[in-house]
Amino acid sequence: MSEPATPLPTFRVFFHDGKTFDFEAGHPLIAEKKARAAHPGGFVKKVKILKGTAK
Repeated sequence: MSEPATPLPTFRVFFHDGKTFDFEAGHPLIAEKKARAAHPGGFVKKVKILKGTAK
């Protein structure tokens, strides 16, 4: 039997204009890339991992 997949941690990406996005990703740079695609032209301020979502 195969084991269930480990859930990915959730990252919150903050932009300088005040928008935030939450993405599940294996690495913070992947979450940042997804956020940039969702909000083109925005400047990323920071990326944080949300508590309780880490492996």
